[in-house]
Amino acid sequence: MQARQQYDCVVAIVQYADLLRPVVDAHPEGFCKLIVERRRYILRTHVIGEYSVEIIQMVAACMASGMRVEQLAELQLAYPTFTEAVGMAAQKLVRELGLAPLPQLWSDIKSPLLNYPGENIPGSRHR
Repeated sequence: MQARQQYDCVVAIVQYADLLRPVVDAHPEGFCKLIVERRRYILRTHVIGEYSVEIIQMVAACMASGMRVEQLAELQLAYPTFTEAVGMAAQKLVRELGLAPLPQLWSDIKSPLLNYPGENIPGSRHR
């Protein structure tokens, strides 16, 4: 909230439950929030959960180097890791700012089929 009072910024949050490594390691509680000003510079990050110190350190290094959000979104981070949350948050922001067409995250896709019982799904044998 403080960043929005000082800057024209955008925010993206990635839940650990949307990442492979936290789920496999049985630590899906947590999230990574990336805050970027509209001029595309990283302002801050908030991380709650496993490996938060390592994730924050990575973002701090990106900030110290003057990296823009689209550069962070293009980084090839190790997979599967907890730091993947930073890349996913950066990709969300790049899409929101209209900087590049990047694919959506599975958790962002709202399927109309999720609201219907199985018998209404096209191609389903339960008709």
